[in-house]
Amino acid sequence: MSGLILRAPSGDGELLQVPPLAEAERPWRENRARFEGWDHDFQGRGAVRLRAMARRDAFAVARSCAIDYGFPIPEHDLTSSCGIVMTGHQPEIFHPGVWVKNFAVAALARRFGAIGLNMIVDNDLPKSAEIRTPRKASGSEGLTVERIPFDSWSLDVPFEDWRVQDESLFADFGGKIEAAVAGLVKEPIVREFWPLAVAAAERSDRSGVRFAAARSALETAWGAGNYEITLGRIAETESFAWFLCHILAHLPRYRNVHNDALASYRSIHKIRSKNHPVADLGIEGDWLEAPFWAWRETAPRRRPLLIRARSKTIALRIGGEPDPFVELPLAADRDACCAVDRLLDLPKSGVRIRPRALTTTMFARLLVGDLFVHGIGGAKYDELGDEIIREFLGVEPPEFLALSLTLWIGGGEPSSSPSMIELEELNRRLRDLRFNPDRVLGDDAPAEARRLILEKRDAIRSLCSTRFERKRRKATIRRLNEALEAYLVAERDRMVAQRDRLLVALKLRAPARYREYSLVTHDRSRFLGALAQHGISPGSG
Repeated sequence: MSGLILRAPSGDGELLQVPPLAEAERPWRENRARFEGWDHDFQGRGAVRLRAMARRDAFAVARSCAIDYGFPIPEHDLTSSCGIVMTGHQPEIFHPGVWVKNFAVAALARRFGAIGLNMIVDNDLPKSAEIRTPRKASGSEGLTVERIPFDSWSLDVPFEDWRVQDESLFADFGGKIEAAVAGLVKEPIVREFWPLAVAAAERSDRSGVRFAAARSALETAWGAGNYEITLGRIAETESFAWFLCHILAHLPRYRNVHNDALASYRSIHKIRSKNHPVADLGIEGDWLEAPFWAWRETAPRRRPLLIRARSKTIALRIGGEPDPFVELPLAADRDACCAVDRLLDLPKSGVRIRPRALTTTMFARLLVGDLFVHGIGGAKYDELGDEIIREFLGVEPPEFLALSLTLWIGGGEPSSSPSMIELEELNRRLRDLRFNPDRVLGDDAPAEARRLILEKRDAIRSLCSTRFERKRRKATIRRLNEALEAYLVAERDRMVAQRDRLLVALKLRAPARYREYSLVTHDRSRFLGALAQHGISPGSG
C-alpha cells in the first residue's frame, strides 16, 4: 500500500476499501503463510513462539476485560492457533467512518472461520469531553451545529486514567443528544447506546471503558461481536515485555531506522513539519528516547520513555524525572528473560509503559493478528511503520486493509442546495477571465480588443532561445491579459457575485454533509443500511 493516496469518500454511503473486502482472502492467506516461516529472535524468544504467547495473552486479556468491564465475549474456541482479524481505535464515541471497521472485522472473521479482535487504544489522549451535534435550524432550512458535553474535563491525561468528573452531566448526555436531533434523525443510535454507557458506570468510572462497553454490547446485539482488549492491559503482559525488551536492547539501531524512514517519508510527501506524522526520536546526553510512553499512576501525564545503556544493563527513566525507575539486565547480545520478569513487576509500583502509535500497530500486526484493518489515519501512519518493520526486523510487513465510510446525517440539507461541481465550474471560468480573456471575448470583441488578442497570439507563437527572451514573452502575455481583462469587468463582477451566493449556499449545506458526527447522532436504519449496501451488515460473512 506504499505510496497510495487515501482520501475519505466524498459521497453519502460511499466506502473506501483498499484492497476491496471481496479480495481480502489473498492478504489473509499470504500473511498467515509469511508468519509460519518467520522466526526472528526477540532476545531469546523466536517469533513463532512469541506470536503464540501474544495470542494467548490477548485471549486472557479479553476474558479479564469481559469479567471486569462487562464486554461481551463471542463463543469461540480460544487457542493460540486461531486466525485473528484485528482492528483498533481510541475509546471515543467516534463517527461511522471509524465504526465500520468493527463490523468489517466481524464479517471477515466469519468468512475466514477466524476470531474478530478489537484493541481499545486507551493510552491515547482524549481530544475533547463534548461532541459536535447537528440540530435543525429554527425558522429556516439547513442545520446548526452545537457542542454538547458528556463530562467536565480539562486534564491532559490518557483515556486509561480519565475518570468521569461529572456523573450528572454524563447521565443526562443521551437525552440532550436525542433532543438535539429530534425531527432530523428518526432512530438515533444514542437511544440504544447511552443507556448501555450509563449502565457501565456500575463497573468503571472511566469514560473510555463505558463507551467501549456500550459500543461492544450494541455490536453484539446486532450480530457483530468481537473480542475486546485494552492496550493498557496487553502492554502489561509477558509477550509485550519481550517485544519491548527487544526494541530497548537495540534502540540505537531502531532510532536510526525510525529517523531515517521518517526523513524519507517527509521528503516523499513534501512535509516540512518536524512533528508530522510523528516526531523524530531524540537524545538527551547519554539518554536515548524510545518509541514508548511512560508515566506514573499517581501522575498520569504521558512522557517519553528514555533509556541509558551500559555494557550489560539498561536504565529506564520517565522524561522530566531525574532518576531511573528501573535498571534491566539487558543488552543486544543478552537473553531478556530476567529483564522481562522485572518489567512484569512494574505495574505494582504504579509505573506504566505503553507503546506509541507505530509500536502499537507493529506489535498488533506482527505478534497478535493475522490481518489488520486500519482507518485512513492508521494506514498513513503504517506506510512509515512498514519501512521500519522492513529495516529493523528484516521481514516484509504483513499487508493490512484500509477502510472508511462516509455517512451524512441526512434530512438537513436545504432544498435548493448547490453542488461543488457548480462552484468548480465557476472558478474555472473566473480563472479563464484572468489567464485566457481572449478566449472569453472571442470574435465579437471590440476592434481594439481584437488587436490585443492578435498581439497575444503572436507572442505565444514567438520563438525564444534564451532565458531572457522567455522571461520577456511571459511579461508581454501578462500585460496583454491585464489589458484584455478591462473589457470583462462587468462579466467578472457578475460571476464573483454568483460565486459568493454559491459559497453562502454551500456553507448552509456543509453541516448536513459533515462526515464526522459521532455515531450516537446517526440514524440506526441508515447506518445498518449503509453496511448492508457494502455486504458487511451484522451477521454476514
